[in-house]
This record gives sequence, structure tokens and C-alpha cells, in this order.
Amino acid sequence: MTVTKLGYLGVHATDVAAWKKFGTDIAGLEVGKESNDRRLYLRADERHHRISIHAGNSDDIAYAGWEVANHEALERAAAALEKAGIRVQAATLGELADRRVLEMVHFVCPHTGVRMELTVGNETVFNPHFMPSRDLSGFRTEELGLGHFVLYVSDAQAAADFYVRTLGFSITDWVVSPEGRRLAAFLHCNPRHHSMALITWPTMPRKIQHIFLETKSLDDVGKSYDVCVENGLSATSIGRHPNDRSVSFYFRNPGRWFFEYGWDLRTVEPHNVTVEQYVLRPGISWGHAGLRDLEGAGVRAGPRRETSAA
Repeated sequence: MTVTKLGYLGVHATDVAAWKKFGTDIAGLEVGKESNDRRLYLRADERHHRISIHAGNSDDIAYAGWEVANHEALERAAAALEKAGIRVQAATLGELADRRVLEMVHFVCPHTGVRMELTVGNETVFNPHFMPSRDLSGFRTEELGLGHFVLYVSDAQAAADFYVRTLGFSITDWVVSPEGRRLAAFLHCNPRHHSMALITWPTMPRKIQHIFLETKSLDDVGKSYDVCVENGLSATSIGRHPNDRSVSFYFRNPGRWFFEYGWDLRTVEPHNVTVEQYVLRPGISWGHAGLRDLEGAGVRAGPRRETSAA
């Protein structure tokens, strides 16, 4: 696979101060020292940052940063994209400094409209160690990268094919309608069940549905759920997804979309995966009460709730 892991995500925000409070008090993330009123770095592990919040006029995803192994892999990825008719640009020195990477090229995904960044040499900070800002044991990242994120697209089939053919992603599974229509694709680039999912929903006013972080313990999910309930931010109850098997719940962020915290996410063998499908029907999983009521929820299997993705 060309891409090895999801490195980071960038987000536009109309209220950076609200994100700072949310990031620490609710999400339990650590604010990076180089943060300011216009740009907020949020740490989840020993990387310099995993999420960047940029002041802007919208509340949506700004970019996704994917890691590749080395300079040669970066060149191969850029060549594959250009062969497919995609314009690839090299990062400026300012962009490299902002993202804390040694090398980067970027392109705009023709299916999602999201800027995708391919990077080498993401900065690791060993000292000071990451310290959760509230009672959490931490997040499972390391060789699996940041958790996953979910985007709305006009055609999940075409979008998934693009990432498979140009950047070497593989499809883990599909969520389909009872009539067999493909609704959502789940793609992996390493053993994590999926690092990106694509939902067919062309009328959505924003590009992103949610960001997922995998906690190191079930207690982390439960304690986070209690914090969100206390602050009126929980969007669903705790439940288990049928395809990635994670025990999770969704909660609202200041951008009016969602975070998902989960535990015990399924892993796969990237070179020995058989594509699966999950049909939306009652009883396919448990919990996640309120999932179908999420604003712009998308497509995800669940008991009597058939409108969101993992």
C-alpha cells in the first residue's frame, strides 16, 4: 500500500476558542504549545499534533494528512495521481512548518472536494509526553495512525475506486441497502479496520460527518460518555457497530458535526482481506440510540437506526 496511515486532520472553525475548551474539557486532548488564536494544535499521543483547528468562515474539514514511508514512496504516489489526471502540488515552506512534516505534496480529491496531503517525516515529540487533559488512559494510534474519519460523497463506489487505484487503499467492507445498493465504503491502509469511510449523500451541506479516536480502554469510552451527558453533548447512547466491532458513542463538537470515541476496534490483515458487505436491517447490532437522528447522519447499520456510518 502506498499510504501507510492517517497522520492528522485539519478543520476550519468559526470559533477557535470553543474548540480549545471542547478539546480539553470534553475530548481530553492536549493543547500544543505553538497554538494561538488563529490555529489550535491538539495532541492525542507523542506526535506534535493529530488535529489542527484553523480559524475560518466555515465549520468543516480543511484537509487530511496521510503518511507514506519515504521520499521514494511520495514520488510514486504523486506519479500515480498525475497519471490519473489529478493535479499534484508540492507544499510551500510555510505549509511544511504548519503541518510539522519534512515533505508534502497535496491534491484536491475529485470526489469529496477535500484537500488530501501526502506526507513524509511527521514530527514526534518525546518530551514532554502526551498528557490527557482529563481522566483518560490515552488513545490507540502508533502504527495504526489517527483513528478514522467519514466523508459525504455523491458516489461512494466511484470515490472508493479512485483511492484503491491511485493510492493503494483496500476496501474492507460495504454497507448496502436491502435492495443491494452500495451506500458506504470502508477503506483501510493498514491493519486498522478503516481509516476513511465514504458515504453516498450528495445533498449534504458539509463534507465531514465525524472523526473517530480509539481509546485504550472501555472505561475511557464510559467516562467520556458520562462527561458528554453531563455537558449535553452526547448524540447517541453507547453501542457496538457490526462491521468494525467497536464499542462507541457519538458526541457533538463546536462545528456542529461529530466525534466518535470507541474501544476494541477490529483489525484486519491487509494482504489477506476478503471484502464483506453488511445489509441495513433491524437487529444487525445493538445500542447507539439516537443514531438515525444525527444531523446529516449518513448511512450506518444499527437496530432500527439506518442512517449513519462508523
